[in-house]
Amino acid sequence: MTTPIPFPELLRHHRVRAGLTQRALADLSTVSPRAIRDLEAGRANARTQTIHLLADGLHLQGAMRDLFVTASLTRRPTGPFDNGCCTAAPTAPDALIGREGEVLDLLEVLASGRRMIALSGLPGVGKTRLAAEVSTRAGARHDWPVLWIGTDMGTLHRHGTAYGPLLRSLKSLTESDADDETRDAVGQVRQLIGRHEALLVLDGLAEATMPLLVRELLAQCPGLRVITTSRRPWHVAGAHPAVVAPLPTPSMRTEAPAELAGVPSVRLFVERLAQARPGFGLSTANALAAAEICRRLDGLPLALEVVAERGRVLSPQQLAEVTPADLLDLAVPARPDRQALTIGAVVGASLARLGKWHHTILRELAGTARPGTVTDVVRALGHGLDEVAAGLDVLIGCGLVRASHSEVSTELRVPNLVRTLVLR
Repeated sequence: MTTPIPFPELLRHHRVRAGLTQRALADLSTVSPRAIRDLEAGRANARTQTIHLLADGLHLQGAMRDLFVTASLTRRPTGPFDNGCCTAAPTAPDALIGREGEVLDLLEVLASGRRMIALSGLPGVGKTRLAAEVSTRAGARHDWPVLWIGTDMGTLHRHGTAYGPLLRSLKSLTESDADDETRDAVGQVRQLIGRHEALLVLDGLAEATMPLLVRELLAQCPGLRVITTSRRPWHVAGAHPAVVAPLPTPSMRTEAPAELAGVPSVRLFVERLAQARPGFGLSTANALAAAEICRRLDGLPLALEVVAERGRVLSPQQLAEVTPADLLDLAVPARPDRQALTIGAVVGASLARLGKWHHTILRELAGTARPGTVTDVVRALGHGLDEVAAGLDVLIGCGLVRASHSEVSTELRVPNLVRTLVLR
């Protein structure tokens, strides 16, 4: 019987045969040079996701790829995150558009030693998709297992019995504020993670009690990193807050199809419209209409995708002529875990959670299409600067107000869809 080639030796063999240095393979695979060095020296064990990234970087196919993956399994340790129990980030069929800069910035945040990223913003802006991209790359780069826990808590149970305690603990925290139950839940989760390195993603979970869990876990599990997504930012000491903005839209001066094609919101809209209407492409005949649609929707990805689906029966020019009110009434495709909603209902979910004071500020800013300033709001409402600034901070964190900073002032603007809802 042929003796299997040890994985460290096999990895080095394929790398040298491909004429790659460890740094070059790292660039091709997104796995860190240090991880590759440790794998070749036999000092580390790679997880399945990392192995497939390395195989992609080495351009391994067919039986050779299967042998490569199989060889890696012979050195796999057993533990709470192994044997297929790790819940990976959800995969998306399409490439992430217009977020590469944000992804790299957030990866650098995690690499710098910060242990938590709190993503917030409007519903439909792409928080989950961004979290999936960052967690997938960070997990592969640092060889961290990714524990993904979304709003559908039951999906966790299908990935292995080892997550039973974690599932029950998280459910108890979303259903109760009792101190005793909270301490018990944190203790169970802490026992599961312990001192292992891991990246935990909490996607759209209840905000009332989950920040307490995160604070406790970060204090008691030194190898844990956390990414959260929510409509309002979580206030956890040491967390890096990041408001996920809609995709950039074209300026009024951008008219040439070649130039418009490079604008992220236009690119997303055109790609989705081409899926609904095969053969569609940006041209001088439809470029201005596509740009107008993207500006009217403020680059909100969910809204762009919904409107693009209507391209099966409407031309870009006809779509550009739809009123804002009618755009809000377009139905968002239903998911198995969610009833059918309209764009207005999805975006309006953030408005429903605001207090009276925040609604007052929002109505004041929404009353005009031109950008406002903090001074304008203070003067109009007759309240103190600190009170207005605190209210605006919440609205900006929710994505309901966009802030544009310069050396002289900060301009505040309410997105078009939000303005239409507020003024209805």
